[in-house]
Amino acid sequence: MSIRYDSPWALALIGLALVLIGLRWFSVPPPLVLPGATRLRGLASVRTWLRWLPLAVRAGVLSVLAVAIARPQTLTGRIETAKEGVAIQIVIDRSASMGAPMTFEGRSLERLEVVKRVLKDFLLGDGKQLKGRADDLVGLIVFSGYADTLAPLVHSHEIVVDLANQTQLAPPALPEGGTAIGDALALAASRLKSAEEQIQKLSDANQGPEFKIKSKIIVLLTDGEHNRGEILPEQAAQLAAEWGIKIYSIGIGGTGGVVYIPGIDGRRIPIRDHVDERTLIAISSRTGGRYWNARNAESLREIYQEIDRLEKVSVSSQRRTVFEERFPPLARASLWLLGAELLLSTVFLRRLP
Repeated sequence: MSIRYDSPWALALIGLALVLIGLRWFSVPPPLVLPGATRLRGLASVRTWLRWLPLAVRAGVLSVLAVAIARPQTLTGRIETAKEGVAIQIVIDRSASMGAPMTFEGRSLERLEVVKRVLKDFLLGDGKQLKGRADDLVGLIVFSGYADTLAPLVHSHEIVVDLANQTQLAPPALPEGGTAIGDALALAASRLKSAEEQIQKLSDANQGPEFKIKSKIIVLLTDGEHNRGEILPEQAAQLAAEWGIKIYSIGIGGTGGVVYIPGIDGRRIPIRDHVDERTLIAISSRTGGRYWNARNAESLREIYQEIDRLEKVSVSSQRRTVFEERFPPLARASLWLLGAELLLSTVFLRRLP
């Protein structure tokens, strides 16, 4: 446990106190010897030998008080308050087609599972190319036939990762079946817009942590085409563009062949592996974003690296060290010692003039 002193100069008072006590001790006149005092020597010897005790206690009082004035503190932690960051809304397709196989580190996993694992590395870092997005606000929306907000925009990325890991594939049948890309994008854009307005209100009122949104982005991951919902992807992209939100679209798979997905009865269902790249390119371009295609986990990881390069934050955070004050017990101890010194010098070891 590391200890620091807020006013270390006060420790010099300990030396001054010892000097004053020493001067006081040597200025005390020797005891007066009276005729016949030898008969009382046995009775007075204890008090004579303890005559130094009040001064010693007084020295302790001044020393402890000096340490208290120096304000000893112990480090309890460090708080990092983000000053500037990116507001990122992750939008993940969980439709049944995301159950198709995809390569992850030499193994075959469901596409949704690969997306979740690489997302964790993107947000928290993998110790290699991906450094994590520690200073950013991140939210999570998942969709199939309709869109759901799983996590609002937060700094606690572990929560986002945990909620993403709990996401399951939607059944292919209605009402959850289908791919509502437009609804999901519109929901993501509105969440980003609301978060920006809320942060601005807190900033104007000087409440809450200081945080400035450098840019607002949506990262859309889907392996299909829009076929459900009330809002078209182009309409959602128009909203995003008006609100200054960029859409980064990532097509998962899309080989043009046939893949097999889990069916309701446990059997595998063959479907065409098709990504509507034309629409994804159009909505990304309209908002100033980009489109990529990911055929495996490695290419998805490289896409996130590119997003990292595109969305750099120059001024990341302001660190504040938190200390806990340790002087109150010392101040109380000095008062107790002062009381003991007064009791000794005025009652038990009182000196006569």
